[in-house]
Amino acid sequence: MEQCALYNVIHSLKTNDDGSAAFNIGFMVFNETNVETGARVIQALTPLTTTGKDALKAFIKKLDQNQSPAPTSYALAMHEAGLYFSQESPFSGQRVGVLPYDRDAFNGGKYALPFGSDCGKNYIIMIANGPPQGDQIKNEVMQAMLAASGGSTAPITYPAGSVDPKDAANWTDEYARFLNGNLRSSSATSALATTFAIAVTGAASDKASYPTIFKGIANAGGGDFFEAKNSLTLEIALGNIFSQLQAQNSVFSSASLPVSVNSRGTYLNQVFMGMFRPDGDSNPRWRGNLKQYQFGYDAINDSLFLADSSAKPQSAINTATGFISPTAISFWTETSTFWSNQEMGTPPNPSDSPDGEVVEKGGAAQQIRTAYATSQSARKIYTCLSCANNTKLASSSTAQFSTANSSSMATIAADSTERDLIIGWVRGTDNAGDEKGPGAPTTIRPSVHGDVLHSRPAVVNYGTAEAPNIVVFYGANDGLLRAVNGNKTGTGAGQELWGFVPEEHFGKLKRLRDNSPEVRISTTTINAADPKPPLLKDYFVDGSISVYQKVDSTGKSVKVYLYFTMRRGGRFLYALDVTDPADPKYLWRRSHTEADFAKLGQTWSEPRVAKLKGAVGTDGKIQPKFVLVMGGGYDAAAEDLATPGTTTMGNAVFVLDAFDGTLIKRFDTTRSVPADVGLMDSDLDGYTDRAYAVDTGGNIYRIDFETSSSTDKSVWDIYKLAELGGGAQRKFFFAPDVVPTPSFTAILVGSGDREKPLMKVSSDAFFTVYDDRMEKGTPAPGSPITTLGKVGTTENMDAGCYINLASGEKVVNAATTFRGVTYFGTHNPNPPPDKPKLTCTADLGTAKSYAAPLFCRTPYSEELKGGGLPPSPVAGFVEITYTPEGSSESVTTQKDFIIGAPNTKKSAIETGKSTGALSTPRKRRYWYQENAR
Repeated sequence: MEQCALYNVIHSLKTNDDGSAAFNIGFMVFNETNVETGARVIQALTPLTTTGKDALKAFIKKLDQNQSPAPTSYALAMHEAGLYFSQESPFSGQRVGVLPYDRDAFNGGKYALPFGSDCGKNYIIMIANGPPQGDQIKNEVMQAMLAASGGSTAPITYPAGSVDPKDAANWTDEYARFLNGNLRSSSATSALATTFAIAVTGAASDKASYPTIFKGIANAGGGDFFEAKNSLTLEIALGNIFSQLQAQNSVFSSASLPVSVNSRGTYLNQVFMGMFRPDGDSNPRWRGNLKQYQFGYDAINDSLFLADSSAKPQSAINTATGFISPTAISFWTETSTFWSNQEMGTPPNPSDSPDGEVVEKGGAAQQIRTAYATSQSARKIYTCLSCANNTKLASSSTAQFSTANSSSMATIAADSTERDLIIGWVRGTDNAGDEKGPGAPTTIRPSVHGDVLHSRPAVVNYGTAEAPNIVVFYGANDGLLRAVNGNKTGTGAGQELWGFVPEEHFGKLKRLRDNSPEVRISTTTINAADPKPPLLKDYFVDGSISVYQKVDSTGKSVKVYLYFTMRRGGRFLYALDVTDPADPKYLWRRSHTEADFAKLGQTWSEPRVAKLKGAVGTDGKIQPKFVLVMGGGYDAAAEDLATPGTTTMGNAVFVLDAFDGTLIKRFDTTRSVPADVGLMDSDLDGYTDRAYAVDTGGNIYRIDFETSSSTDKSVWDIYKLAELGGGAQRKFFFAPDVVPTPSFTAILVGSGDREKPLMKVSSDAFFTVYDDRMEKGTPAPGSPITTLGKVGTTENMDAGCYINLASGEKVVNAATTFRGVTYFGTHNPNPPPDKPKLTCTADLGTAKSYAAPLFCRTPYSEELKGGGLPPSPVAGFVEITYTPEGSSESVTTQKDFIIGAPNTKKSAIETGKSTGALSTPRKRRYWYQENAR
């Protein structure tokens, strides 16, 4: 059975396009005698070139299926595999004259790997025919060997009755955890291997619990588990594993989840991800998509995992890349032949399903292509040409982004014919002649959905937890803000409701259609003779989105307002009334061209909705005042320089009326404030009374909206709480996480110039600053905090502490504190210190996920697969419905999740499990819900 499946899978694997090997493959088996218990290499790792493939197939044919039974010493086999990958001396794999082994696996008495193997990743595929048995080495000996290797001997536990106690006592799963780089001692180096496990079942002697231990082994080893009942299912399992290993990584944006309106703080089981893929030829037209996934629940390990749309949720994560698995099918994705002239995927195929790791396949993009395949005239694309406030976009003739208004859109292009072509192209018509669509009668372009780069989807539930009606709002760098039906299934699920193109972006649309000039990055070489020299990438609706939502006692939305910013797309923001998500109204916009907003920089900061105490009404009650609190934005002219220049914009915090956009107050800061502002209700009376802001000079500010005797804006004040720049050009790009306690408030924030990810020398850190001034209002003047203690030392930490980062390492996302642990991510363009000589390290650098226990305790960090800039963590509680093994009844329960926390798959988009015990407040990052109940 195994022999046939292995042969067929090896036969199906392809080499690289240039004929080089995509894999090195070898075989290890258990030793057949009780004297030589353990495992040995019978086929050294062999490059899978055409010649290598033939050699491996011939080797598999010669395998003796009738050899003597071997004791299944799984833990010892894992130990031997670790020795092989680390090129150390064998333990049981080289018994001369006793058992045959492949001498090519050795060099001078130690294991040796093929030339160039240091550039690849290591994987173990364990094929099991039964539980551990016949192991002559006692568990306590294996425990000691694991400890001596640098692994943790903390046992992995299983629910009572789920596994045989003898299987649970075996150390194979702990060895898999060790090889995957989890819970290692400080003396151990980085991960050696990811472990996949396949349990071959069907034998009469199999115990019902036998596969469970191997599921635990795969989980601990960072890989996937498969059950195979015959040669075909074993071949499919092996094929799925190799597809994961072969898939190319992509990049992605942050995840968002909808919030249940009748269980405060509980999320519905829907995970939305905006995605993007840069053009491989540096052209400005990047592909993107919005996709939906869900959480699956592993009852054996009591853990959640990111899952696809399958009725029985399957893992959506590729354990080799950390991104989406090639076999995963997101919601809204259907079988098609759209990509018949441009096959993509692993293996390449013409269908949208499975969409897997291919950004442009499936999801919302497919729904747009399907709905408007042969005509784009019915697509609802709006704009606002000098609209009046409260204009209904659908019924306003001047709000239609169509050729009917071409004469009013001269900034798109001077030539009217070209202008009409650009308008049609933005609406989706494939009229540029440079894309590979399926051909007639299809006229929609494959790139109809652009990159979702920095815009984090805002998700609104217009229904209830029991009957959700989800709409997702997000921006993309194809010019559009979109509203999409976010329901998992049902009529219209995944379909675009409408799109909106700000008129300020009209002049940048031509470059997208032309797909030229190329995009210039920091490493681009400029040719002075080039008639179209590369230019910086253009951005559109690429900023933060927030929501004000008012619901009545039945859970029905009474008012829903949407606020969206542009990031590098401009120095302005818009507000729309989306109370009826199918019939949006233009509310207002604010721009730096207005006198009150002359200091407004590029609008990076989320306009966070806050409920402040307003005037006292005629009934003697305080009237709530809803405002938007946002940083003044980014000063690109000053901050993009190698040495920051003089700040001319963005150095402020703005407070706006949430309903009409008028300026209520402006607080000035030293340098620009691109980060979101942290809001706080210090006395838990339902009103925001304090805020914390940070700037690109390493400063932290406290803002008070109340004193003990007044809430009038005349008493609002700001003062500098801390100066942490230290002359090292430390910049804060992300919101501080605010954690209140009875005696102080902790402000947690990481520094790092996210806009210069390739900068290899820096002095950044993650800071915890204590604000012990608990009274309302501006306290007596005092000096800003400048000195903190270093975590892990005996330095004084009365004012707070810092976690020192390696040179070049920068915090690149917003921290989230959940159950007493703060999670954040970093990026470093330098290779890890234990791999300094690798010339083949991915050019996406090193990404890490950190978990730092409160307060000022030593953090745990984990390197993430794929590198790049990890998205901000998302944490909370989610409602999960699952069917326990052996039961026909479904169960609904609440489980905590942390997307972006350290996890066994080392993925930036997988969910980790909370290790903290404290229940710290959960903060909504993109919306405010006013509940009439």
